[in-house]
Amino acid sequence: MPRSPTTTQRPAARDRLMAAAKDLFYADGYTVSVDTIAEHAGVAKPTVYAHFASKEALIDAVLQAASEQWFTDLDAELERREGDPYAQLVAPFDLLVKDLPDPAYHGCICVNSAATFVSPTHPAHQVLQAHHERMLEIFERLAARAGASHPADLARQLLLLYDGIKTRGLVDNSGAAADDARAAAAALLEQA
Repeated sequence: MPRSPTTTQRPAARDRLMAAAKDLFYADGYTVSVDTIAEHAGVAKPTVYAHFASKEALIDAVLQAASEQWFTDLDAELERREGDPYAQLVAPFDLLVKDLPDPAYHGCICVNSAATFVSPTHPAHQVLQAHHERMLEIFERLAARAGASHPADLARQLLLLYDGIKTRGLVDNSGAAADDARAAAAALLEQA
């Protein structure tokens, strides 16, 4: 019996909604309507609410997924740099700007969302806080491997540089901030 030609399946509605929402939130901000998200995802508006209880729940899901993807990518990059503690320590900076310059880059979706939603109880703040806590743990572990005498102190300083690159991306999509952050990280490590 002859095989039928392989067809590419369309991603599930939830996945299309997440991708459309992420792209629209990042490019146009969070005032994008649910109607627009549904249209870009190729679904009816009720489908949005079948998967997400509210627009806030969709925002939370998008931010959670973006943060998790970052850590998946970072873990892979750290593994590639295994055996070189300094290279691992600067890996987050390099990863932030690996595709720059890019005129579509507007900084970090998590930082941008937290700046948009000022209430500390908004899911955007919770996602950003969890992201920061995880980055602090990673920076502290990497700082210890790199020989820092006070890895927790260095981790907090590196987190400031890390956030600085992401925030700088709002007005500078060249990636040049990463060079400055790497130089500052080297100086901090030398002192630590």
